[in-house]
Order: sequence, then C-alpha cells, then structure tokens
Amino acid sequence: MASNLQENVLQDQTIMNNQSTESCSSLGVEETPKEEIRTLKSLLQESLRKRYEDTLKAPDEIPLKMYVSSRTHLDGQIVHEMRELERPYNEDIKDENVINYDDLLKPRSSTGGRIRRIMMRGISGCGKTTAVRKFVSDWAHGRTHQHIDFVFPLHLCELNILHDKKLSLIEHLDLLFPKLLKPETLEGSQILFIWDGLGEFRFTLKFKRTKTCTDPVTPVSVGCMLVNLLKGNLLPSAQILVTSRLKDAGLIPPEYIQRVVELHGLDDLQWEELIRSEVRDQNVAARAIVHVKSSRSLYIMRSLPFFCQMASTVLEELFSNCCNTDPPLTLTEMFTHFLLIQMKRHVEKSAKSSTEEILKLGELAWHMLEKNTLTFMEKDQKETNTDPLLPVKLSEDWPMFFRKQHLMGLGKMYRFTHPCVQEFLAALYVAVHYEPSKGNVMSFTLAEKAKMLLSPTDVPPDMHRRAVDRALRSKTGQLDIFLLFLLGICAGPSNKLLSCFFQNTSLRVRTEDVVKNILQKIKAKPLFEISVNLSRCLEELDVALPVVQNRGPVEFQMDEDVHVTPSEWSHIATTLLTSEDSSLTFDVSKYAKVDEAIMRLLPVIKISRVLRLDEATDLSWALIASALRSPANRIREINIEKNALSYINLSVLSVGMSSPNCKVEALRTPYFGYRKDGDHLLSGILLNPTHLRELKLLNSFRKNDRTVESISQILMDPDCRLENLTLQGIETLESCKILAAALCSSSCRLQELDLRRCYWSSEDQALQLLSEAFRHPNFKVTVLRLEIKHETASALFSAFQENPSHLRKLELSLFLRLTLGLQQLFSLLADPCFKLETLRIAHPCYDKSPHHGTAGLGLQWLHSALAYSMAILDTFPISMSTQWERPPFVCVAVSFPVSV
Repeated sequence: MASNLQENVLQDQTIMNNQSTESCSSLGVEETPKEEIRTLKSLLQESLRKRYEDTLKAPDEIPLKMYVSSRTHLDGQIVHEMRELERPYNEDIKDENVINYDDLLKPRSSTGGRIRRIMMRGISGCGKTTAVRKFVSDWAHGRTHQHIDFVFPLHLCELNILHDKKLSLIEHLDLLFPKLLKPETLEGSQILFIWDGLGEFRFTLKFKRTKTCTDPVTPVSVGCMLVNLLKGNLLPSAQILVTSRLKDAGLIPPEYIQRVVELHGLDDLQWEELIRSEVRDQNVAARAIVHVKSSRSLYIMRSLPFFCQMASTVLEELFSNCCNTDPPLTLTEMFTHFLLIQMKRHVEKSAKSSTEEILKLGELAWHMLEKNTLTFMEKDQKETNTDPLLPVKLSEDWPMFFRKQHLMGLGKMYRFTHPCVQEFLAALYVAVHYEPSKGNVMSFTLAEKAKMLLSPTDVPPDMHRRAVDRALRSKTGQLDIFLLFLLGICAGPSNKLLSCFFQNTSLRVRTEDVVKNILQKIKAKPLFEISVNLSRCLEELDVALPVVQNRGPVEFQMDEDVHVTPSEWSHIATTLLTSEDSSLTFDVSKYAKVDEAIMRLLPVIKISRVLRLDEATDLSWALIASALRSPANRIREINIEKNALSYINLSVLSVGMSSPNCKVEALRTPYFGYRKDGDHLLSGILLNPTHLRELKLLNSFRKNDRTVESISQILMDPDCRLENLTLQGIETLESCKILAAALCSSSCRLQELDLRRCYWSSEDQALQLLSEAFRHPNFKVTVLRLEIKHETASALFSAFQENPSHLRKLELSLFLRLTLGLQQLFSLLADPCFKLETLRIAHPCYDKSPHHGTAGLGLQWLHSALAYSMAILDTFPISMSTQWERPPFVCVAVSFPVSV
C-alpha cells in the first residue's frame, strides 16, 4: 500500500547515465544518418524503459480519459480547483470529445495542419503525470507513436535548479541523456518534448521580452530555452506536450497552443475498481464504496487516484478491525484518520513519538503554501533557516507525505505527494502554533498592523476570522482547501481525534462562532465561487444549512422548519444505497429542497431505475445529465411530472440522453405549454437511440417540421427499438407527411401509437395522410389511439380493412354521427382477419355532470348507437362497461374474447 501511495521516484540518474554512455560507445562510426537515428532511438527507448519499468503500477494502469476541450484558454479567469471538482456538467466536455492517446498528436482531419504544441491540463492529482508516464512507456516499448524518433520527458520542477545557469539546448539534454545526441542529429529527427508540471516552474516565461535563439548550441537561460522552443525558433519541427494545472494554464499565451485536452481523473467505474484492487477483503471494499458515495464531501473527490488510495487505506483499517471509531464523513476527517494511521505505523516501526516531526513537516508545508509551490529546494532551506538534514529525515520517515526527488546530480529537491497533503499539514501546523498577539503565523497585513498601532487595546482577530479573510483575498483560491482543513481541525469532528497535537495549547474554537462569521461573509460577498467554497467549509463542521443554487449566488435559507445535517444526509444515502430493491424509484417530490436532495443523493440517483422529476433548477438538470453520462448509472425510466412546468431544461437533459452510457428505456414528459428547446432533446436521442423503448412527448413543445423530422429519423433508424410513441401538437400537413413516411418504414418497430390531440389544424387532411400509413403492410402497430371525425372515418376504416391483422386494441375519441360511424366500424368486426381484442370509445356528451338529464340522454344515445351498430353481429359475444372521462366525454369500453 505504501509503495502505491508514494509517487514513484526515477531511478538513480548516475546509474542510467553510465548505462547510456556504455551503450553509446558501441555505435559504429560509419553508420548512415538514418541508421544512426534508429540506433540512438533504440538506446533512448531502452533508457526510458529502465526509468519507467517500476512506475506504471495501479492506479497508473487505469486508462484515464482525455477530452478535447473548447475552453482553449483560461487566462484572466479565476479557477477554483475545488469548484472544478464539483463541476457536474460542462457544455465543452462531452463524450464525443474523448480522444485516444494514439490520436493525441494527429491533426484534426486529413486536411488539417500538423499539431505542434499541445496542452494537457486538469486539476491537481487528476492523473496528468500518470498520463505522461503511460505515453512515454508506450513509446519506449514500441507500442505507439513510432514515427517519433526521440521523446524527451522534462519535469519542469527539476529545471528550477538551473535557473541561474546558462546552458545550450544540447547541454540541457546531455544532463538527462549523456552523450546521446549531436546538434545535426536533432535537426534531422522527429522529436517530442514533454514538459510535465508547468506551474512548478518557479520563474516567469517572458514571451515578449525574451531574446531570440535559433542555435541549439548557444547557451541561454532555462526560461529563454523554453520560450524559444514554444515559439518555434529552436527546432521548429519539434512537437511539445505541456501538462498544467487549470489555474496555471494561462502562463502560456493561447497563440502558442494548438490543441487543449483535459483530464478529469477516474470515472464512476474506475474509482470503484481502484478501491476494490486496493482492499483485500471484497466485502470491506463494497462497504467502503457505499460509504464514499454516502458523503457528498468524499464523493466529489472520487475522481482523484490519490484520494481513492487514501480512502482505501483508512476505510479498510476501520472496517476490517471493527473499530469503534465512526468512519470519516468529511475530507478533514479522512485526512485526519490517514495521518493517525501513518503515525501509528511509524510508532510501531521506530517506537518514537511522531507529533513533533509532523509539525515540522507542517511548518515546511505552510512556508511552501505561502509561496504557492509543492517543492522545497536548498534555496528554501536558507530562506527559512531549516536544518539541511531535516528534509532528508522527513522524506525517509514520511514517504506518504513528503519525498526526495533526484535532480540530475546538481542538487536536492523535495516535494509533497499531493497538494491536499500539503494543505492539510499546513492547516494542522497553523492551528497548533497560531498566536493572535504575535501574528507569527498568517502574518498581519499593513492595514491590520496600522489598526493594532492605533488601537493597541483591541483584541486581535480570532484565527478562524483571519483565515477566512485571507482565503477570500486569494484571487486563485489557493487557500480554499487550506481554509477547509483549518476550520475542520479547529471546530469540526477532527478536533478530538487530533488532541495529541493540542495538549500544550489553549485552542478553543466554538463552532457557533465559526458558522456565524461565515454566514456574515456570505451575506457581505455573495459571489458564487466564494459562497460555494464557504458552504463547503460549513459541511466540514457538519452544520445543517439547506442551500438553493440557481444560475447565480448561493442563497442560504435559514428559516426553514427542517434542517438536515450532512451526516443525516449521509445516513439517508447509505440506507438507499444498501437497499436490495433493484427497481428503486427516486421521486424528488418527497424532498422539500429539490436541489440539495439531488446534490446530496446523486449516487442514489445513479443506481435508481426510475426517476420522477418535479420542480428543479438548471443545476439539478445538470446533475441529472451527469448521472445519465456516468458509466455506472442504472436509470431506465424518466418521468417528468406536470409540476416541472417552466423548470424543465430539455437542452441540458439532451446532453445526458446523448451519452453512450445512457440506457434510458422510457422517457415521459408532461402536458404543458410551448418549449423552444425540444429539438435539443430529440437531437440527443438521435445520437443514442439504441435503448429507448417508450417516448411520450405530450405538449412539452410543439412539433414543427424539424421536430417531427427528428422523430421520424428515430423511427427509421435501424439501431432504434422504439416500441411506444405518444405525440401531441403536430402543426402542419408537411409534418404529417413526414410522420406517415416514417410509419411505413421497414425499420419502424412501433407496437403502440397514441396520436390523440396530435393534429391541431387541418385535422381531416392530417388523418387522411396518416390513414395511408395505416394501410401499409409495414405498419404493424398493435395498440392505436386516435381522434376521428365523420369526414375521415371512411378513410380510416378502409385502411383498417386493408391491413387488419396486427391491431389488438383500438381507442377512439369520436367526433362523428354515431349511428353511421359506428356501423362502419363494427362492420369491420365481421372480417375474420380483424382480430381486435379491446375497443374503447369516447364521445362528447356536452354536459358537465353524469347526473343531469342531458348527460343521461348522451349516455343513452351512445349505448343505443352501439346496440344498433352491433345488431348485425347478434351472435358476436362482447362485454361492455361505461365510465366517465374528463367532461364533456363519456366512454364505453367494449372487450372481445381473444378467441374471437
């Protein structure tokens, strides 16, 4: 487990250099340039295979998906990484944008130009370095991209040590791959540079004020070399792949990037697979997966491989050993348990207390967090007066948190294994060592110092207030997770667990004070990103705070009668997730706050078979769409209730319906007014028509020609298996023609068709057109529901007479002279080929109540007409029942034995 959690370190560089030097000495002096390139390529591949042979282990073996992004540039935007983790839906990231590793360097089309500069970006820990290792390993083993002669992976954090030196490109490469290349070899080869970790290069890349360099043997600074490679001044034919965190992507101007791909980490199947592979007992693994799903704070972290490994360690320890400790429900609790487990193992190994070392590690974490870097170099040791031997000892004792990285024999560098590890340890250090009067941690601003001088008797602000203020001042949100951890440690459930660190301190933070301060900040600065992050902090305290989110600021409803805490939501989720009901129905009308219920219970939605959707905002529809796109979803029916009305967002829903992971079999919309985005929904269904069996489109949107054409394409698609279709509101005769043609198609598999209230104008002509489809031999519908008038009755009954064998149930709303119309209809029953089993007839009675005289007369009239019409079939056995539908209709159901 320890070897998996620790990021794999490159093999000793000196050994690799000696191997490369020995290999190069065997080169023949009379080789041609092409033969020499092939020989050098083999040597480089062998070198990289040795370097990466132990690095590709689980979870590195899990193929992470890459998406071509239309968010080509993020310069000037505030990117909060935790918000990106929660992002359930992005219109730019769709399933069809997935790109294979093999196609990463290929042009967009056969006519497209060569892709030279590519950026791979994503939040911290989503797997960018893993993707790079896979790419390099596949090339080194000859599996992919063999048209490239040389692949040079460069970790930009390692180049920081060369910032004050001037070296040529050849000299830089010679440090990594000694005596491998000559300038003339480089210029005649296909080369790929991989720059891993753009944000970890501490020095600004100056694209406007950097001098031009075209000669690979001219000594320049590291920054100058990188800029000239990107601009194409150095090795214009070389391709460059840069990896970057989202917040660092703007360090390179957009004109120097031709393709942007994004990594989102593990999908809903992969993270479960990873936990199962990490936990020995599969029953414990299943319990761990349910637990992660039950907590929103944990669930939104599931895409990060590091978090899944940490959660596996913690939950396996707690569930396997039958501990009395409650399992963690918040991110702070998860990291706290992980820290305590590592401390316990350290004590078992060395028999020494580890709190002091952890706080020293936290001090390094805090200093590096203030500098916005994960790395700790010799230069930082001097600036912080750190004992040179301390980082060495910490990296040896705590490899899960802090590790040493080799730097080409030129120096030493250390780094935290993940930004969240750094932020948690920094928060723990600040919580223990904060002294309000001295300000030795979270140093005072000039304004705060001036206020203290002017009012020396004022009490310095509490730690949690100053931490919130400082985090809010950060434009990039770099202290967001630190603040979340700090508040969770000081005022949340983790405080008692970490009591060993607070024995000699007077830390007393009341949860009520923290909540009051955060609510004041939210009201004062109701910006969406700020409010979302502060609400996450409140979740860490297990505070009930119902939230409504809708296209703007977060609104907190404090006056609700029922307040549900995160732990109570977790209990609800756990109960539903462990239910053995395979036909689970999720009905949003059962929850007072729809948005919060959908956000909290999203894992439950994914395993539900039936969704009943009511009032919801765009955020909720986005979450539903994300559930449909999940490969683990089991949703088979979606019923949109009538109360949804204007809340329905069909364009967002269509994104989920279009996903190959969506296997919805029945989609039913309510009866309400005109919607503009109906075409989007049908377009989504057209992209994924395989699973749909029932489509009920009432008056959710009017069916113009374009809409009906989309429905017809669905019916005629050979991959479509649609069996039940309900339509209302076709507007034109042209639409009727389009639909009639689809009904005649040999690909149409409809078994049930409901066209009541379908044609709003030109009813007679519309039904005449549809009658032509009914008589076609490809029309094999068994259940048909129609509205008919006297003018169209003859055409309809004639169509049934020509194609009578399939119809089993017929429901008619009659607007015709009863005696004549029904006589024509019942004449069909004498045809032995007409095997109708149920006939249901509704006729207007022109009265509001069945108890009034005229209503009784209407009912008597209908019965008399039926008796008269069936007199010619006096030997025909039937049963007849009467019921009232919505006024002004009276209905008679006539049933026939199947044997007739």
